[in-house]
Amino acid sequence: MNKVKIGIFTISIIILSFVGIKKLIYINQAKDLKNKEESILNESIRALNECFDLENKNKRTLNKSIELIEYCLEEFGFNN
Repeated sequence: MNKVKIGIFTISIIILSFVGIKKLIYINQAKDLKNKEESILNESIRALNECFDLENKNKRTLNKSIELIEYCLEEFGFNN
């Protein structure tokens, strides 16, 4: 009877260990994906800020601003 209890206990620990390891792997993958998305977003923000030239926005006419926005969207792409 003791051998059966020990066997069940051992199998339970092995199963719980696999579940825990799988969960840790999933958490690390989610963190990596989040970091990658944040770096892509930060790079896009930097590129668009340079393209839009916000420092000189008051020196442009409305039409020139629209042309600049269209150029930036064509240059850097627009993805939904």
